[in-house]
Amino acid sequence: MKNTNIGLVLVLSSALIYGSALISASIYSLTLGGVDGQGWNSNYGVFGTALLKVGFIPLIISILLVITGIRFLVTEDRKA
Repeated sequence: MKNTNIGLVLVLSSALIYGSALISASIYSLTLGGVDGQGWNSNYGVFGTALLKVGFIPLIISILLVITGIRFLVTEDRKA
């Protein structure tokens, strides 16, 4: 039961971090593509450039948390 709770908390926090990173990138992409915007890289597009500026660290942390959370859930399921 303890591993299930830990796994669920890790998966939930991963979803919150991932969602907030995407929301902040989408808000920043509005300023990049605006009339007085700072410009964007044509290789990545507006959202890709905003995602690069916001950073991939929150996305990497989110992926690591979800992998760890799923591992806790699978471990608890195998014990039962």
